[in-house]
This record gives sequence, C-alpha cells and structure tokens, in this order.
Amino acid sequence: MVGNNLYSLKYKILTACILIFLSISCMEQDAIELKYFYDYDKQYPLDVKVDSLSNNLFHIAYNSVHNNRVTALLSLPQTRKPPYPLAIILHGLGDNKNTDYMMLGDSILSSKGFAVFRIDFAMHGERVKKKYKFKGIDYTLRDAIDQTVFDLRRGLDYLDSRSDIDSAKTGFIGISLGGIAGTVFCGVEKRVEVPVICIAGGGLRAMAGVKGLGNKVTSMMAPIEPLNFVERISPRPLLFINAEDDEIIPKPMAMLLHSKAEEPKEVIWYKSKHHVNPYKAFTDASSWLIKYLK
Repeated sequence: MVGNNLYSLKYKILTACILIFLSISCMEQDAIELKYFYDYDKQYPLDVKVDSLSNNLFHIAYNSVHNNRVTALLSLPQTRKPPYPLAIILHGLGDNKNTDYMMLGDSILSSKGFAVFRIDFAMHGERVKKKYKFKGIDYTLRDAIDQTVFDLRRGLDYLDSRSDIDSAKTGFIGISLGGIAGTVFCGVEKRVEVPVICIAGGGLRAMAGVKGLGNKVTSMMAPIEPLNFVERISPRPLLFINAEDDEIIPKPMAMLLHSKAEEPKEVIWYKSKHHVNPYKAFTDASSWLIKYLK
C-alpha cells in the first residue's frame, strides 16, 4: 500500500513538472503582434433581432466579424428597476447557453438584480453548422475561441446601446473553455469592470491537439493563450475559481495563470474535479461581482 502511494506521488510530481515545462514554453516571445489582433470595425451593422420569450427573457441575434451570426439570451431581473448591472456568462466546451448550469447561473444572478447575457460559443448551440469532435485544442477550436472573443465584444456594443443596462457596471463569468476565452476577452475589453475566471488555466500548449508542429504550436496558440492577455486585466479586480483535483485543467496550469495575473486578484480552490458545484461557483462569483460593482 505504501509502495502504491509513493508511486502515485511520484506520478503526480512528474506530471506537474511536465505540465509546467510545457506551459512555460508557451510564454516564449512570439512573432505575432497581438496588440491589435482583436480590433474590429465598430461601425459594421449589428442588425440586431430581438424576440420576446417572456416578460423578462429575450432571444437576441446579431452580426459579428467574419460573417458570423451570434445567438444569445438576455434576461432582465424582476427585483429592481433599470438601469441594471450586467453579468455576462459563458459556457464550456460542448455546452450551450441553455445548458442546465447556465440556466442556474442566470437564475442566481437575476435574483440578485443583474441583467444576464449568455451567448452560444462559436460552433455551439444554435451556431452548430455541422458536428465536430474536438480533440484537444486544434486549429478549428482555436478559431472558435478567437471568434467568440469578437462575438462578446460585439455583444457589448449592442448592450451598451440599451437604456435599461448600466454600461458602467459589467461583470463577466467564464466557465472552463468560457474561462479561457473569457481571460482573453477581459484582457482586450476594458468595458468589463469585474471578471471571474472559473476552472480555466494557462499554458495551452499542454492541451494542443495538433501533432508534428513543434515550436509552431506556440504561434498557433498565441491569439488564444490566456497567459498573453491576463496581465492586461489589472487594475480591475480578478477572481479565479479552480478545482484542486481538476483532471482537465491540471492544477499547474491554473497556478501558472494565477501567477501571471497582476493584482488585485483572489483565488478560490474547491476540493473537486473539473465539474465543480455550479451553485457554489455562481454564488461565489456573484458575491465577487456585487462586492466590486457596488
């Protein structure tokens, strides 16, 4: 039994060292200029279509860059008068804006007075054109991530035009893949005052699903690598929520992202695997938004 425990410990240490090595290699200087990568033409027509699903829930569709049509839901709280503080929430890989934990998050945030905006990640939900089985982060998933960053920015363009939304009080909660894309989004989008990044990490080279590229993987990952953007979030208050026993985003990847972020920041660790308790996560996240959005 002792031998098995020692083997397990050695395996965990070796795994951590490998992940840290792979993660740090993503931080090498890259030739790609990222400063302007997520710039876009704000004058391009959004062509927004709003359909009422109930007295406080609306289906939204609008134009984004690269000829994409984004689908989203906007819920307005019934517990306060407008203008409402805004919470943007973004789901993880394989899910959509209507997944159970997204509806739970919407319910929790709405009950606390937030307008809640949730889009379908590119290639997810209503935006699926054909089924695609993701195997690690490949070129297709990379393009879906950077597209979603643009989509979120375009969504803010629409929301800022609404008189019932307080554009000076915007929070963001990204879960898993939504947290990876969300770190990039919050890094380039100063209109988000208070971000929460949940069960995400940095050093995506360790998750690359493209073989035989060698050092070119760094270039492929550069536009979506959270380590390249997380520093830009400061001086806005940043909360990380991560899982101690995460089998998808290992602890070294989470810690690497935490270390790269500037102050002010806070880290909450759950004793959990990747699929954390969504009620606890959204409750902790909403408390962070309330504290800093006042």
